[in-house]
Amino acid sequence: MTNPDVTRCPHEVLLAATEQFPTPFFLYEEDQIRDHCQQIQALFKPLFPGFSPLFAMKATPNTHILKIIQEEGFGFDCSSQSEAWMTEQLDNWGMHTSNYTTDEELKVVLENDKVLLNLDDISLLDRLEDLGVPDFLSFRINPGITKGGMKSLLFGGDDAKYGVPHEQAVEAYRKAQALGVKRFGIHTMTGSNVLDENYFSEVATRLWEIYAILQKELGIELEYMNIGGGFGVAYKPEEPSLDLTKVAQAIRKTFDEQSAKTGLAEPKLMIEPGRWVTCDSGFLVGRVNVIKDGYKKFIGLDANCNHMPRPSIYGAYHHASVLGKDAEDSSLEKVNLVGRICENNDQFAHDRELPLIEVGDFVAIHNCGAHAFSMGHNYNGQPRSAEYLQTSSGDIQKIRHAETIEDMFRTVA
Repeated sequence: MTNPDVTRCPHEVLLAATEQFPTPFFLYEEDQIRDHCQQIQALFKPLFPGFSPLFAMKATPNTHILKIIQEEGFGFDCSSQSEAWMTEQLDNWGMHTSNYTTDEELKVVLENDKVLLNLDDISLLDRLEDLGVPDFLSFRINPGITKGGMKSLLFGGDDAKYGVPHEQAVEAYRKAQALGVKRFGIHTMTGSNVLDENYFSEVATRLWEIYAILQKELGIELEYMNIGGGFGVAYKPEEPSLDLTKVAQAIRKTFDEQSAKTGLAEPKLMIEPGRWVTCDSGFLVGRVNVIKDGYKKFIGLDANCNHMPRPSIYGAYHHASVLGKDAEDSSLEKVNLVGRICENNDQFAHDRELPLIEVGDFVAIHNCGAHAFSMGHNYNGQPRSAEYLQTSSGDIQKIRHAETIEDMFRTVA
């Protein structure tokens, strides 16, 4: 069975955009982003008093999109100094979770009382003695479990560079108490693009178990419990979409069971999805530039892996549509979709069956609303592309200019 969440493509909108703007470009749909934000609020808010959703801004760090998500009641999950700066510029709230953090970055966060500090490492507490001790502090815990599709995207266990090992949790919070911290949270982020609805309640259970130990040993009552993000989206047509209703209900069940078992006051639930909010709202559109009949048929686009590197980095699958051509109504041919970078991994698709393609056709790469533009680069001296937003009114608005060659060399001393 084909998943319509994966195969959906607004052909007419994207074709209209190609008549107005040079390719390659990204186009995002405001209505799709708002719909996902509203789904999360509708599912979690009635179940969790004080529910506090954060958007993982690393997924799509464009201020136009961030403003939309902010308007839907989301704070921001920041993971760098620039993301903390963007949060302040947008006058939003959030939680800052970086790793191997510099003093300069810690200062930026400590000076913003609307951004909660979440430390990845006990050793960073020594820095706070000189930089300033916040009233609230959270720790990112490595609970020893992890889940996801690729080894490089696993965030828990003994090979993960993230988080305070759960065996060291009491030591971390005791030292923070001794410094004068008064209010506490707990956080973990152990998976990426997880499609198992039961996994997130397992994560919550681990944090509740640590919470019970902290309360017994140190008398700590947690204000926030942040179970992280990692809510998965289907990239392949045969994959099922994550049932977020089941996720919310399973976490609620865990909170009820653990609260009854431990007798502890329930902390406010935080989650920090990124991909789930924006991924299927975005498309990368490129024009067919060259068709090469070699050992295989290579369809050369003017879009490259520098625009959207996930296939070249992870071997990730992204669905593709030939605009104006319905795969069900056309003859199909097996092709490789490739870009112009001098690397053989600059290929969006291998041996993909697509409608017959001609030079001048336009191809849309799906699921490019998250971790796509944000992971882009300038290898081979290739400029990054423009970004556009189809607003709720139906208009298409430019939200980022395309880079020029001059832009890339503007910082050369």
